[in-house]
Amino acid sequence: MNASRKQGFRAGVSVIPSFIAIFIGFGVAARVADVPAPAAVLLTIAIFAAPAQFAIIELTGQGAAAIVQMIFAGVLINLRFFLMSLTLAHLFSGVPRLRMLASAQFVAASTFLLTFFQSRKKSEHVNLHEFFISMAVVVFPAAVVGTLIGVAFGANLPPAFMFGASLFLPVYFALLLSSDVKGRYEIMAVLCGFVFTPPVEMLLPGWGVFVSALGVGAAITVAEKR
Repeated sequence: MNASRKQGFRAGVSVIPSFIAIFIGFGVAARVADVPAPAAVLLTIAIFAAPAQFAIIELTGQGAAAIVQMIFAGVLINLRFFLMSLTLAHLFSGVPRLRMLASAQFVAASTFLLTFFQSRKKSEHVNLHEFFISMAVVVFPAAVVGTLIGVAFGANLPPAFMFGASLFLPVYFALLLSSDVKGRYEIMAVLCGFVFTPPVEMLLPGWGVFVSALGVGAAITVAEKR
């Protein structure tokens, strides 16, 4: 195993807890919505984007018109991956188009951020595409395992665990960013996101990350232009 794959594998291992926690939440939600276990696992394998998967299962059983809503919601939620994919396509220079297209299946916030941070280190000995794929080989099964755990044992998980899982992602990303931020504005953005996301999530369940990111991003942008 070369250096690029080893580093990608290690990065993937560090992300496993977040993927398991997030997809346990999806598995529980799928069970509550009476989505069959095979269908829940298939959604994770085919979509591999928890926010879109949550939106889809919320519309389950609402008739034929819900299919259009599912597609629209999935596309709208996943538009953020378009920008991530454009950035990664630039970083994966020289990779054949078919391999690039196959890689797109594994684009997620964590895999994108870790690859982007690796690119900022400007190491000539790291192949970013091999780094990304090696990381995906680790985290993709973790998402499937998390879904299975949520579907199988969701009914027995205490409410405190589910509330903690809803806050796990913002806390995790704050810690993930802490070692790679550069400059005072990036540090301010991470700290503000860490502080404000949990209370906003409590006030607006399901919207904490989005509202906090929008507010903090706007404030930091204004501060930088002054």
